Amino acid sequence: MRRPCWQEKGRVRPGRNKKLTAAFRYDLERNGQNKWLAKIAAEFPLELPKEKVPTRPEEARAEYWHDFYWRAWEALRFDRQYGAMGGESPIAFIAYDAYARRYGLEGEAFQRFHAFMTAIDTEWLIHIANKTKEREAEKT
Repeated sequence: MRRPCWQEKGRVRPGRNKKLTAAFRYDLERNGQNKWLAKIAAEFPLELPKEKVPTRPEEARAEYWHDFYWRAWEALRFDRQYGAMGGESPIAFIAYDAYARRYGLEGEAFQRFHAFMTAIDTEWLIHIANKTKEREAEKT
């Protein structure tokens, strides 16, 4: 038997975090560089016209509600196990639970929080794994 709140229209379902993860991935990979290029374009408009500066793609548009999850991830990002030979494990569930209790997230709000935080953390782990592979490829 399904609970009625799980069937509500517009409810965020696990696995549909495309906007959040795309925006987070963009911030990890491009945002700092693009801000730097925009600053250079403002200082030297003849050398670098503003039209040449890359902009944030529509699918990676930051929404107002992303900020809460990004701040939570920043607070919890080091609350994980690190391997002896490098590598990171996902953030522990107990860390999510403690953070959610502190901010009064219960029930479906906690499920949403956990789903979004897991999605962000998974993007981080993929990003770190790709960076490690790039470093290893540069060594050889």
